Amino acid sequence: MRLRFTGSGSDKFYIDLAKEISVAQRRMARQKQVFTVLGGYWKDQDGSTAHFNTAPLTWVAKRSVNRGFKQWRKMIAKTLSNSEGMQTGKYSDYKVYLNKYMFASNTLRAKDAAGNDLYDQAGEWNYATFTTEDPEQGAAPDQFEVHIVGSHNGSNPDWTRLGLIKSWFDSRPEPSSEDPVITADGSDPLSNLFDAGDVDDDRLVIIEEENDHPPYDENTTWGHYGGDSETSNLQRMSSAQSSQSNPVVPVHGFQALCGLVQVDVANASTGWELVLDVECNGVGF
Repeated sequence: MRLRFTGSGSDKFYIDLAKEISVAQRRMARQKQVFTVLGGYWKDQDGSTAHFNTAPLTWVAKRSVNRGFKQWRKMIAKTLSNSEGMQTGKYSDYKVYLNKYMFASNTLRAKDAAGNDLYDQAGEWNYATFTTEDPEQGAAPDQFEVHIVGSHNGSNPDWTRLGLIKSWFDSRPEPSSEDPVITADGSDPLSNLFDAGDVDDDRLVIIEEENDHPPYDENTTWGHYGGDSETSNLQRMSSAQSSQSNPVVPVHGFQALCGLVQVDVANASTGWELVLDVECNGVGF
């Protein structure tokens, strides 16, 4: 499906490919998939730059999204079991935001050749809402939505958005300090029984101290770490830079977890155009 987007000026914009495919095809596209952008083009005579960022395509990010999905599905199933005759809506779907900065006001909508939205009346596209079971009788339950990367929004117990990767990481047990653990003492007489020189002592020190920790930070992960700017924790997938002499430049293909893309536009003062060729059938995970 070829999707066309337009905008003006420099800012950070967002695209929900599942939503735009659903509108264009008049058929529901589930968001919890990996969508492939085959390519496209960027058009702007200002000589602007467009960076295309997504959630990291890692097993941690996918598992975090799936963990949220299981909790959301369990919440709905438990509620329906206590409400005889109730059913979910025909287009009920688990939908998440990319980060806590993504809102409807800065989300790009697909346009036709004349620059009009692809629909006359707005369709319904609601992101998943979680409602906690408050143990205090009479207290208002906490309701929040979720995004993939970055920190939470709000404070306990009044959350407004939860970061799925942070939530997954906070739920994991603390890693062991050393793996494998070398218990042998380099100065033990039995260990040095066949030591003709001092070389084995040095070797034991190397065996004990090198590569006994994983090749990554044990206390954080990509998608959830110190940076908290609007582009923090995202993966750069493609870039395009136009000029006055070459206003139309290609956008290279990439993949987007849940079809969520941040378009970071710089040095643009007037209107620009973005066209993407998207594979409508995503890959589930």
